Amino acid sequence: MKIIFLSIQIITMFFFQACATKEVEVERTIIFPPHPEEPRILYLTTYRGGAKEDNSNALDVFLGEKKSEKKVSNIVKPYGVGLQDGKVYVADTGSDAVFVIDEVTRELKFIGNGTAGRLASPVGIAFDKDKNLYVSDSRERKINGYDINGNLKFVLGDRLDFASPTGIAIDKNLHRLYVVDTKTHQFKAYDIATKEHLYSVGQRGTGDAEFNFPTNIAVDRRNGNIVVVDTQNFRVQIFDKEGKFVTKFGNVGNKPGTFARPKGVGIDTQGNIYVADSAFNNIQIFDEYGKNLLMYFGGGGYGPTQFRLITGVYVDENDKIVIADGFSGRVQTFQYVSEEWKKKNPQKYNELKSAPQDQIEQKTEK
Repeated sequence: MKIIFLSIQIITMFFFQACATKEVEVERTIIFPPHPEEPRILYLTTYRGGAKEDNSNALDVFLGEKKSEKKVSNIVKPYGVGLQDGKVYVADTGSDAVFVIDEVTRELKFIGNGTAGRLASPVGIAFDKDKNLYVSDSRERKINGYDINGNLKFVLGDRLDFASPTGIAIDKNLHRLYVVDTKTHQFKAYDIATKEHLYSVGQRGTGDAEFNFPTNIAVDRRNGNIVVVDTQNFRVQIFDKEGKFVTKFGNVGNKPGTFARPKGVGIDTQGNIYVADSAFNNIQIFDEYGKNLLMYFGGGGYGPTQFRLITGVYVDENDKIVIADGFSGRVQTFQYVSEEWKKKNPQKYNELKSAPQDQIEQKTEK
């Protein structure tokens, strides 16, 4: 089913934010596109660690001008993110561990910081059908598998198998793990049960099925298509479940539909593709084959729905979105207002449609 988004002509003028901003974060409803357009993306909340987000400005804390009153273990440099069973998973390359944050209680646990299965540089996160957690370790050149309690179950690969494993994704229907190996300019497919290597796709180049330092990957749950961010070719490539090239979209530029530094990628239940750009600090949403840019959200800054060095993206089975904000040391969650979500949340949907959005108070730094 196709969905109607705000036209590209209207949003183009708002695409970039050139100035850094400071803001006062308060609880508010933020939706994209803004009222009176049909709501598509709903901001939910922000996490920095194991305690509820306070109102300290990120830049002030970073510069030492204001101290957070919360005593928490804070995320340092998030990259890969995921959602499972009411918990937010964050691969933190700055603290060499995976943060596991309860969405309700904000209780914090860690995976990969113990003796067994200790991580050196966690980057990508994925979950299999049995709820096991997979984490790529780019420094150790391997994939660690943990059970739901954080115990190490297996290790896939070594320095002979990977040069720099980064983004990973799992097809739960086919029981396959896909690994982007950035430095070999490939992605590789493995059978989850046997850990057997099935096939590899790619070499360095600019042609179809060739890559220039790819980084992230996602799987379309509907048909098994594999979507790979070809970062330094400034594009996204799509393959079928057997690794056959299907199509590509994007090129270098500074206008909607183009890329400057594409990184994270996620796919919702309707097949829409979410691409994070760490230069634009926003998410662009394309249709299932990238033929049409549907909308975007985000921009540079430190407030809610704003980013500094945006990296990983994940969209779960309920169309909840989690995004890693690398420089700000936090992750933000959103909800795609899909038709299914509207059916399950009719009262909330009516509120979003009828109530004008509060404007975020911003103070521009000169």
